[in-house]
Amino acid sequence: MAEKVFRDILETLKLEICLCRATDSSLMEIAQTAQRLKYLKGEYIFIDGDASEYFYLVESGRVVLSKDAPSGKTFTFLIATRGLPLNAVACLKPRPRFFSARAVEKTMVIAVPSTAFKQWVLKNEDVAACILDTMSNLLDGAYTRILDLIDESAEQRILNALNMLSLRIGPNLPMTNNDIADMTGTSRETAARVISRLQEAGLIRKSRGHIKILNELQLDGLSTSPIFIL
Repeated sequence: MAEKVFRDILETLKLEICLCRATDSSLMEIAQTAQRLKYLKGEYIFIDGDASEYFYLVESGRVVLSKDAPSGKTFTFLIATRGLPLNAVACLKPRPRFFSARAVEKTMVIAVPSTAFKQWVLKNEDVAACILDTMSNLLDGAYTRILDLIDESAEQRILNALNMLSLRIGPNLPMTNNDIADMTGTSRETAARVISRLQEAGLIRKSRGHIKILNELQLDGLSTSPIFIL
Protein backbone atom coordinates (compact mmCIF):
# COMPACT_ATOMS: atom_id res chain seq x y z
CA MET A 1 0.00 0.00 0.00
CA ALA A 2 1.35 3.42 -0.99
CA GLU A 3 2.37 5.61 1.94
CA LYS A 4 -0.07 8.42 1.05
CA VAL A 5 -3.01 6.02 0.70
CA PHE A 6 -2.15 4.42 4.03
CA ARG A 7 -1.92 7.84 5.68
CA ASP A 8 -5.29 8.91 4.22
CA ILE A 9 -6.94 5.71 5.44
CA LEU A 10 -5.48 6.23 8.89
CA GLU A 11 -6.80 9.81 9.07
CA THR A 12 -10.30 8.67 8.10
CA LEU A 13 -10.28 5.91 10.73
CA LYS A 14 -9.46 8.55 13.33
CA LEU A 15 -12.67 10.43 12.45
CA GLU A 16 -14.95 7.57 13.53
CA ILE A 17 -16.28 8.22 17.05
CA CYS A 18 -15.36 4.79 18.41
CA LEU A 19 -12.29 3.83 16.40
CA CYS A 20 -10.56 7.07 17.39
CA ARG A 21 -10.34 5.75 20.97
CA ALA A 22 -7.67 3.26 19.90
CA THR A 23 -3.97 4.09 20.11
CA ASP A 24 -2.13 5.23 17.00
CA SER A 25 -0.23 1.94 16.83
CA SER A 26 -3.46 -0.03 17.06
CA LEU A 27 -5.10 2.07 14.35
CA MET A 28 -2.08 1.47 12.14
CA GLU A 29 -2.61 -2.26 12.67
CA ILE A 30 -6.22 -2.21 11.43
CA ALA A 31 -5.34 0.22 8.64
CA GLN A 32 -2.96 -2.41 7.24
CA THR A 33 -5.96 -4.68 6.57
CA ALA A 34 -8.01 -1.97 4.84
CA GLN A 35 -8.55 -1.22 1.19
CA ARG A 36 -10.05 1.71 -0.69
CA LEU A 37 -13.07 1.20 -2.94
CA LYS A 38 -14.49 3.73 -5.40
CA TYR A 39 -18.17 4.02 -6.34
CA LEU A 40 -19.90 6.19 -8.90
CA LYS A 41 -23.21 7.96 -8.34
CA GLY A 42 -26.02 5.39 -8.15
CA GLU A 43 -23.80 2.38 -7.47
CA TYR A 44 -24.54 0.12 -4.50
CA ILE A 45 -21.89 -0.71 -1.91
CA PHE A 46 -24.16 -3.50 -0.67
CA ILE A 47 -27.84 -4.38 -0.72
CA ASP A 48 -30.25 -5.70 1.88
CA GLY A 49 -29.52 -9.41 2.43
CA ASP A 50 -25.85 -9.35 1.38
CA ALA A 51 -23.35 -11.05 3.68
CA SER A 52 -21.54 -8.73 6.10
CA GLU A 53 -18.08 -9.43 4.73
CA TYR A 54 -16.62 -5.96 5.32
CA PHE A 55 -16.73 -3.07 7.74
CA TYR A 56 -17.23 0.03 5.60
CA LEU A 57 -16.31 3.62 6.48
CA VAL A 58 -17.01 6.59 4.20
CA GLU A 59 -13.85 8.46 3.23
CA SER A 60 -15.44 10.92 0.81
CA GLY A 61 -18.79 11.48 -0.87
CA ARG A 62 -22.24 10.56 0.43
CA VAL A 63 -24.03 7.23 0.89
CA VAL A 64 -27.73 6.68 1.57
CA LEU A 65 -28.67 3.76 3.81
CA SER A 66 -32.23 2.64 3.08
CA LYS A 67 -34.69 -0.19 3.57
CA ASP A 68 -37.35 -1.32 1.10
CA ALA A 69 -40.63 -2.35 2.72
CA PRO A 70 -42.76 -5.20 1.28
CA SER A 71 -45.25 -2.53 0.19
CA GLY A 72 -42.60 -1.09 -2.11
CA LYS A 73 -42.02 2.01 0.02
CA THR A 74 -38.40 2.95 0.72
CA PHE A 75 -37.38 4.14 4.17
CA THR A 76 -34.26 6.34 4.26
CA PHE A 77 -32.35 5.47 7.41
CA LEU A 78 -29.24 7.61 7.22
CA ILE A 79 -27.12 9.74 4.93
CA ALA A 80 -23.50 8.81 5.68
CA THR A 81 -20.67 11.25 5.02
CA ARG A 82 -16.91 11.26 5.75
CA GLY A 83 -16.02 9.34 8.91
CA LEU A 84 -19.37 7.53 9.27
CA PRO A 85 -19.67 3.72 9.14
CA LEU A 86 -22.18 1.80 7.04
CA ASN A 87 -24.28 -0.70 8.99
CA ALA A 88 -21.29 -1.41 11.23
CA VAL A 89 -23.09 -3.45 13.90
CA ALA A 90 -23.79 -6.22 11.38
CA CYS A 91 -20.03 -6.82 11.07
CA LEU A 92 -19.76 -8.06 14.67
CA LYS A 93 -21.70 -11.25 13.99
CA PRO A 94 -22.30 -13.32 10.84
CA ARG A 95 -25.65 -12.01 9.65
CA PRO A 96 -27.02 -10.50 6.42
CA ARG A 97 -27.08 -6.76 5.89
CA PHE A 98 -30.42 -5.28 6.91
CA PHE A 99 -30.09 -2.09 4.84
CA SER A 100 -28.91 -1.18 1.36
CA ALA A 101 -26.12 1.35 0.87
CA ARG A 102 -26.08 3.43 -2.34
CA ALA A 103 -23.64 6.16 -3.36
CA VAL A 104 -25.50 9.38 -4.24
CA GLU A 105 -22.38 11.00 -5.65
CA LYS A 106 -18.84 9.90 -6.48
CA THR A 107 -17.78 8.17 -3.28
CA MET A 108 -14.73 6.54 -1.69
CA VAL A 109 -15.10 4.03 1.13
CA ILE A 110 -12.64 2.16 3.30
CA ALA A 111 -13.27 -1.57 3.59
CA VAL A 112 -11.91 -3.79 6.38
CA PRO A 113 -12.66 -7.55 6.38
CA SER A 114 -15.29 -8.24 9.05
CA THR A 115 -13.28 -11.04 10.66
CA ALA A 116 -10.23 -8.79 11.09
CA PHE A 117 -12.43 -5.92 12.29
CA LYS A 118 -14.16 -8.03 14.96
CA GLN A 119 -10.89 -9.47 16.26
CA TRP A 120 -9.37 -5.99 16.38
CA VAL A 121 -12.36 -4.56 18.30
CA LEU A 122 -12.16 -7.33 20.90
CA LYS A 123 -8.50 -6.43 21.53
CA ASN A 124 -9.33 -2.74 22.06
CA GLU A 125 -11.42 -2.35 25.19
CA ASP A 126 -12.10 1.37 24.76
CA VAL A 127 -13.35 0.84 21.22
CA ALA A 128 -15.53 -2.10 22.28
CA ALA A 129 -17.01 -0.07 25.18
CA CYS A 130 -17.83 2.78 22.79
CA ILE A 131 -19.55 0.40 20.37
CA LEU A 132 -21.66 -1.00 23.22
CA ASP A 133 -22.61 2.54 24.20
CA THR A 134 -23.50 3.31 20.59
CA MET A 135 -25.69 0.21 20.41
CA SER A 136 -27.47 1.35 23.57
CA ASN A 137 -28.09 4.72 21.95
CA LEU A 138 -29.45 2.95 18.88
CA LEU A 139 -32.00 1.13 21.02
CA ASP A 140 -33.03 4.41 22.65
CA GLY A 141 -33.22 6.00 19.23
CA ALA A 142 -35.36 3.19 17.85
CA TYR A 143 -37.80 3.61 20.74
CA THR A 144 -37.90 7.38 20.18
CA ARG A 145 -38.44 6.82 16.47
CA ILE A 146 -41.41 4.54 17.13
CA LEU A 147 -42.99 7.08 19.47
CA ASP A 148 -42.27 9.81 16.95
CA LEU A 149 -44.11 7.95 14.19
CA ILE A 150 -47.07 7.22 16.47
CA ASP A 151 -47.48 10.48 18.36
CA GLU A 152 -46.04 13.33 16.32
CA SER A 153 -47.65 15.14 13.41
CA ALA A 154 -46.12 14.91 9.95
CA GLU A 155 -44.87 18.48 10.27
CA GLN A 156 -43.17 17.72 13.58
CA ARG A 157 -41.54 14.58 12.19
CA ILE A 158 -40.15 16.59 9.28
CA LEU A 159 -38.85 19.29 11.64
CA ASN A 160 -37.13 16.59 13.71
CA ALA A 161 -35.61 15.00 10.61
CA LEU A 162 -34.32 18.32 9.24
CA ASN A 163 -32.79 19.14 12.61
CA MET A 164 -31.04 15.77 12.82
CA LEU A 165 -29.69 16.14 9.28
CA SER A 166 -28.44 19.68 9.87
CA LEU A 167 -26.64 18.57 13.03
CA ARG A 168 -25.08 15.63 11.19
CA ILE A 169 -24.07 17.12 7.82
CA GLY A 170 -24.59 20.89 8.12
CA PRO A 171 -27.18 23.41 6.90
CA ASN A 172 -26.87 22.49 3.21
CA LEU A 173 -28.90 19.31 2.75
CA PRO A 174 -28.78 17.44 -0.58
CA MET A 175 -32.36 16.25 -0.06
CA THR A 176 -35.52 16.20 -2.17
CA ASN A 177 -39.11 16.24 -0.94
CA ASN A 178 -39.22 12.53 -1.73
CA ASP A 179 -36.16 11.89 0.45
CA ILE A 180 -37.80 13.70 3.37
CA ALA A 181 -41.03 11.75 2.85
CA ASP A 182 -39.16 8.43 2.87
CA MET A 183 -37.24 9.38 6.00
CA THR A 184 -40.30 10.47 8.00
CA GLY A 185 -42.97 8.03 6.89
CA THR A 186 -45.16 10.67 5.24
CA SER A 187 -46.59 10.90 1.74
CA ARG A 188 -44.68 12.87 -0.87
CA GLU A 189 -47.56 15.33 -1.16
CA THR A 190 -47.58 15.96 2.60
CA ALA A 191 -43.81 16.43 2.67
CA ALA A 192 -44.03 18.92 -0.20
CA ARG A 193 -46.73 20.94 1.60
CA VAL A 194 -44.76 21.05 4.87
CA ILE A 195 -41.53 21.99 3.11
CA SER A 196 -43.37 24.82 1.31
CA ARG A 197 -44.78 26.13 4.60
CA LEU A 198 -41.34 26.05 6.21
CA GLN A 199 -39.93 27.97 3.27
CA GLU A 200 -42.71 30.57 3.52
CA ALA A 201 -41.88 30.94 7.22
CA GLY A 202 -38.25 31.69 6.35
CA LEU A 203 -36.86 28.62 8.11
CA ILE A 204 -35.48 26.95 4.98
CA ARG A 205 -34.83 27.66 1.31
CA LYS A 206 -35.70 24.96 -1.21
CA SER A 207 -34.16 24.49 -4.62
CA ARG A 208 -33.99 21.55 -6.99
CA GLY A 209 -32.60 18.57 -5.06
CA HIS A 210 -31.43 20.76 -2.21
CA ILE A 211 -32.67 22.20 1.10
CA LYS A 212 -30.78 24.94 2.93
CA ILE A 213 -31.46 25.54 6.62
CA LEU A 214 -31.59 29.30 7.15
CA ASN A 215 -32.03 29.35 10.93
CA GLU A 216 -30.48 26.34 12.67
CA LEU A 217 -31.14 27.74 16.16
CA GLN A 218 -34.84 28.18 15.47
CA LEU A 219 -35.05 24.73 13.89
CA ASP A 220 -33.46 23.16 16.96
CA GLY A 221 -35.95 24.99 19.18
CA LEU A 222 -38.90 23.70 17.16
CA SER A 223 -37.69 20.08 17.21
CA THR A 224 -39.08 17.85 19.94
CA SER A 225 -36.86 14.78 19.79
CA PRO A 226 -33.98 13.15 17.93
CA ILE A 227 -34.80 10.90 15.03
CA PHE A 228 -33.57 7.30 14.74
CA ILE A 229 -30.01 7.40 13.34
CA LEU A 230 -27.17 4.92 13.03
